[in-house]
Amino acid sequence: MMAESNQLNDGNILSSLIALSEKAANIARICRKDDHLLSLLVQEKKESEKNPRYVQDFKTLADVLVQEVVKHELGKKFPALIGHIYGEENNEFVLENECVIIEIKSNMQETTELLSKVLPDPEASRVLAEVIHTETDDIDCDIRIPDLPDSLGIWIDPIDSTAEYIAGKDGVQDGKVRNGLPCVTVLIGVFDRNTGEPIIGVINQPFYKNEQDTWIGRYVFGVSINDFNVTRPEYFLDVQEKLVAVSSSEDDEIKNKLTENGYNIIEIAGAGSKLLSIILGEVYAYVLSKPTTYMWDICAGHAILRSLGGDIIEYSSLKPIKYTGTVGIKDSCNSAGIIAFRDLSIKDNIIDVLGLKDEGISKL
Repeated sequence: MMAESNQLNDGNILSSLIALSEKAANIARICRKDDHLLSLLVQEKKESEKNPRYVQDFKTLADVLVQEVVKHELGKKFPALIGHIYGEENNEFVLENECVIIEIKSNMQETTELLSKVLPDPEASRVLAEVIHTETDDIDCDIRIPDLPDSLGIWIDPIDSTAEYIAGKDGVQDGKVRNGLPCVTVLIGVFDRNTGEPIIGVINQPFYKNEQDTWIGRYVFGVSINDFNVTRPEYFLDVQEKLVAVSSSEDDEIKNKLTENGYNIIEIAGAGSKLLSIILGEVYAYVLSKPTTYMWDICAGHAILRSLGGDIIEYSSLKPIKYTGTVGIKDSCNSAGIIAFRDLSIKDNIIDVLGLKDEGISKL
């Protein structure tokens, strides 16, 4: 165990996670570049995989590829993580006459041949395989994490807000991004399997801005372990309005209570994008009373918020969110809802405004 822990520290897992998020973002941009090609790569999820909020829930080849690339490369570099990397998507694509298991092969040619079973365009298969098999150089973030435990688990949401990814719109309204491609995020969260606490988070925004018909991305990361807290880049809470992010499906009663007490409601697509808005200092909090987010949606953002002095708690019990490696739509659901924040006084005020009560624990 000690050797595995040293390997994770010496190999600088943070640098690898950032580099992989950039590679994932590049795959997402390549797959999104051609509307016709993308339309051929979209597949409706099975009933057991669907978010119950949606009548239809979709995955794309980009979702599956990103997830498998992260699993493959992290497992290769850090063998201690093998079996402890979890993701939203299964890696099956069902065609008319066969079920194709998407996985990263040992070389570019084999991966190209596999992708050609799903992709109608041989050149697209080759380009994607080339990106997948290009060696990823770690990004030197000059941060060494002290006392990293050897009991790490990782939750990946390869493309959060897939519906916005498929629709492909720019999403800018009144100067604020509420939907569209800028709400799409790649989420990689690291947690301690023994304590359930989030430790490291990387959020990559592949479609941050469009310059001369080319999408430019950006990323934010945070580390929170014991008394060690680092966020890069660090954004200061400088919201001119008391904005609280909610989902479009949130109950009117909750939205009314917030607005009656001086808060302004903003509906933003994607859990990852909502959490990013808090991290960037654009909104105060994210309130969700429904069981429609999962561990993969919030683990990355949770770690970053903790590095800023914030947190994510359950909506109904106010207990801290804890993470496990339990796979399955039901077991990985945040069934008690969530409240995410970076300022403790805002959190306390929202709890009072909504009339929530803890279940035998003191407020954080």
